[in-house]
Amino acid sequence: MHTKKLDLNLLLVANSLYQHKNVSSVAKELGLSQSAVSHALGRLRDHFQDPLFVRISRGVAPTEFAKSIQSEISAFVARAHSLSLLKESFDPKKAEGRVVISTTDYFEVVVMPKLLSQIRSEAPGLQISLRTTRGELPKKELENGQCDLAIAGFYHDLPEGFYRAKLFRDDFSVAMSKTHPLAKKKLTAKEYRELDHSHISLQGDFEDDLERKLVYGSASFTGPAWVTASTNLVLTAPTRLLKEYQRYFPIAVQPVPIPIDEIQLEMVWHELTHQDSLKRWFREKVRNFVN
Repeated sequence: MHTKKLDLNLLLVANSLYQHKNVSSVAKELGLSQSAVSHALGRLRDHFQDPLFVRISRGVAPTEFAKSIQSEISAFVARAHSLSLLKESFDPKKAEGRVVISTTDYFEVVVMPKLLSQIRSEAPGLQISLRTTRGELPKKELENGQCDLAIAGFYHDLPEGFYRAKLFRDDFSVAMSKTHPLAKKKLTAKEYRELDHSHISLQGDFEDDLERKLVYGSASFTGPAWVTASTNLVLTAPTRLLKEYQRYFPIAVQPVPIPIDEIQLEMVWHELTHQDSLKRWFREKVRNFVN
């Protein structure tokens, strides 16, 4: 492998192939012809002495070797992009790019509709992609540039090289169908624990320390809206989420009659994108929007 002979521009093609797994999509993103992308891939194959991306029914798929070097290539491209923007004056109207966020559908329901409207107005060329986070920090994806932000309420101690910013707190309320026999009554702690409950957890399991009768578990923050509106199950969930439910579903919301700790939503990012003008602008928009 001869590093001096490697045209580093070829890594842009490789990085795009990892994302799109389709030659025509890569050509469109990079403003190249399909033959130019194929030629670049050929040069990469010669350099690494590996097929890198093999044809499948709907595009291409990375080889095991290509998978093993993906994080290094993605990180290199992200750092090069950040360096190129370091001294540029940032104009969101002219900005093009994509911000990838690892989060839950709680954030998507509570924040994204209004935030997206604002972002689209100020940075019409920006793409925003939300991916599911499963109860843990997507450390590897943040480190290699596959993800730009992680937003949730369950990140604790962070590894070296990561930054965090608090967004907002949310308490909990109880929701039930407006046709529920107790919908118009303020629940007592005893009544609350005797009712049949829906439960939201990141794994959809039934782990619970509130001494309730759990009937239904979901890993989604959206699906329980339908269940709550159409059954006699009651749901305990973050208040901001339940207020959004109320806008579209016939449900009643009231305070939880027992003490439950609030949640603190925060966003986390890696030093890889800390100085990137576009990502820095987006983080500030999120922070200012929710505060």
